[in-house]
Amino acid sequence: MAKLQQQNNLNKTAFLAAATTAALILFSFFGAPFVRVLSASVKSITFWFVGTVFVALLFVFNFSIASVYVGAVWMTLGLYSEFEKRGINWKPTSLLAILAGFFFTIISLVVKSNGRIEDSSAVKDLLQPMQVALKNIMTEEEFYKLNIIQYLPGIFLATLVTSLAISFIFESRIFELFRLQQEKIASSVKWIEFRTPDLFIWISLFGYFFSLINFEISHLKIISINISIFTATVFFFQGIAVMEYLNRFYRVGRFTKMAVYLLVFGWMGPGVCLVGLLDYWVDFRKKVRKKIK
Repeated sequence: MAKLQQQNNLNKTAFLAAATTAALILFSFFGAPFVRVLSASVKSITFWFVGTVFVALLFVFNFSIASVYVGAVWMTLGLYSEFEKRGINWKPTSLLAILAGFFFTIISLVVKSNGRIEDSSAVKDLLQPMQVALKNIMTEEEFYKLNIIQYLPGIFLATLVTSLAISFIFESRIFELFRLQQEKIASSVKWIEFRTPDLFIWISLFGYFFSLINFEISHLKIISINISIFTATVFFFQGIAVMEYLNRFYRVGRFTKMAVYLLVFGWMGPGVCLVGLLDYWVDFRKKVRKKIK
């Protein structure tokens, strides 16, 4: 009986690992919850072994962007889970995990390009779809004059934040899908209660201010824009958390909720970012909780 149970667990682990790798390739950001669930459901050595083999295969078969992206997401979510299991608070855990994924990205690009990131094939492959997406807004000459490479740090950090946020939002669904028990950890953060710390607000305001005001200091402006890209993404998900909290509080129907989110992802994104920023001062969820008392 014990041997049969062990075989079933092994089969379930293998299936989850295969589903995780497939989801990351096919669904990009929406593969992140699978990584999160895999890291929480298997031993650390198994999780890191699967990730190492997966990234190595992508690298060998010359999937440049995929190998860097998958490796960075695997590093971010894996380290987050490792710190979380040890009871470390989610704030330093999130920062360390995102920085680890970011440095993995930088190191990977440096290795692939022999020290010149701008010449990396992965970066060129990344810039091509951006150019196509912006072709109706600016010419090819204007695109290269913009020199979007200098804003890639902010874009990479925003990508890792998005993966981490989506993994929190949808992890319970993946646990249910694979009929796995979700362990409750005291240091975990409930995503609908997510709220940025005070220091983050002032860093973001610094970025917005120096992005908008031209002080003729090029490096300062570039750093500010990168900070703004990163912090705007974080505020977007804080805004989503506020919206979901209000939807649950007012028991909004499934159809109405779906319509709201379609509007959000269609053209209300900047408004949601603003809600996330204003939540620092207004604290929408606290105001709603007061109505219960």
